[in-house]
Amino acid sequence: HGNKKKAAELLGIQRPTLYNKMKRYAIEI
Repeated sequence: HGNKKKAAELLGIQRPTLYNKMKRYAIEI
């Protein structure tokens, strides 16, 4: 159970950072 929660938290953290990176690249380009 703990592993699943950790994985979900990681995905939740990674998704916004991914979008932020894409936005940054879009602005840079």
